[in-house]
Amino acid sequence: MSPIRRRLRLAVLLTAFAGVATPAMAESCSAEIGRKEAARLVERCLEVSPATRPPCNATNACSLIESEVVRGCRIVAEDAPGWCAEYR
Repeated sequence: MSPIRRRLRLAVLLTAFAGVATPAMAESCSAEIGRKEAARLVERCLEVSPATRPPCNATNACSLIESEVVRGCRIVAEDAPGWCAEYR
């Protein structure tokens, strides 16, 4: 088989299997739990997150936002809002 045909064949195979190895994108929090609940979670995230660029955005996965809420609640500890008890 010629080198050009080999390269072409490899390119076709890589293209065909590219989707198999690509992980699926996480669903947005808004799509997962609805806009109202996602907005509430984002608000809580912003309230306790010490990060300069927190992942508190409804387009992120809820699990990512929730993990930042848990982290933030642990950091603010004694000064944590009452609702932080839900995340312990």
